[in-house]
Amino acid sequence: MSRIYCRTPSTGYPENLVLANVPGGTFTTIPGADCPDYSVPDPANQYEQRDPLFPERAILPGQIFFLTPLSIVNKSGNQESLTVQLLQESGNIINFGTAVVPAYDTAYIPLNGRSLLKRTGNATANGDQLQVQATADNVFDVWTAAEGSTASQNLGVFIP
Repeated sequence: MSRIYCRTPSTGYPENLVLANVPGGTFTTIPGADCPDYSVPDPANQYEQRDPLFPERAILPGQIFFLTPLSIVNKSGNQESLTVQLLQESGNIINFGTAVVPAYDTAYIPLNGRSLLKRTGNATANGDQLQVQATADNVFDVWTAAEGSTASQNLGVFIP
């Protein structure tokens, strides 16, 4: 018997990922821009809280799909810069770039169409993370819109 694989529409949920007053000097993960795992219960049962050790409850790796660019607002009266990177689950770093933003201006890093992934379906591993680092404390606010879902929903294929 052969199986037909096809793409399906995502059943994800929208998220606004915001970090106000970006700290300077160290890379900081934007809240919500770290890929989660999804605990998927047997639809015949209902559970009050997540229990990843319960054998009838699946843990699926997640995905965060970016819908808009990352907006970077410089709130200071000086030109400042902000670096954006992707810290992958494996520890590899992909540098998206550094935006030099004039005083009281906004810059954009094109993230729309990109995804953060979690490749392992266990509750202890961290997935990919979107991180930012500013040249000075509290001069930048950043935000983007994304959709969170299990990774298999956007692929249309789930391989246990």
